[in-house]
Amino acid sequence: NAVTIMQMDRSLPAPAAKVRDVIDRQLRHLTRLVDDLLDVSRLTTGKIKLRRERVDLTGVLAQSIETARPLIEERRHKLVVDVPPDGLVVDGDATRLAQVAQNLLVNAAKYTPEGGRIDVSARVTGTEAIVSVRDNGRGIDAEDLERIFDLFAQGESGPNATVDTGLGVGLALAKALVHMHGGTMEAHSEGRGRGATFSFRMPLTMTLH
Repeated sequence: NAVTIMQMDRSLPAPAAKVRDVIDRQLRHLTRLVDDLLDVSRLTTGKIKLRRERVDLTGVLAQSIETARPLIEERRHKLVVDVPPDGLVVDGDATRLAQVAQNLLVNAAKYTPEGGRIDVSARVTGTEAIVSVRDNGRGIDAEDLERIFDLFAQGESGPNATVDTGLGVGLALAKALVHMHGGTMEAHSEGRGRGATFSFRMPLTMTLH
């Protein structure tokens, strides 16, 4: 609330405004980490409950994109969205599915050098909806690809790391939430510097008209 009040002050000197914006970004990052850790705790103790209803993934993706857009724009990425206007109806928890998609978008923005490209796509294949988030960022080594969804797993770390790896809980949480919906999640990368694609599949329930 204090940061929000400071953002309303148009007379704030430029150096102070810059510091304010740093606080705002770090606070949002910290909030995401705490929320993920709380959800991991709920997950491991079986306390996450899904509020299922018929949900159109199109709306879920739109919400997730808007939430992640400030980070995407801050890093000057080009965002390309290829999603049908409707027809991706699943039986799920809209809030949790938005959390999954947002996690993938934030990861793509975070691990792609500034001025990169992020593609979000969704399609119907048989009786499933498939959502993919692809980037042209730093990619994933083969040995990391095998464990990228493990809880607290991290990519490159140590003195040679060039990007903050975070706590390694977001992808594990996202995959677990997809599994709770009866779906699957997978990652693909051609290796270091060649980008990555994260996709999840979910069974469709019906088609909107």
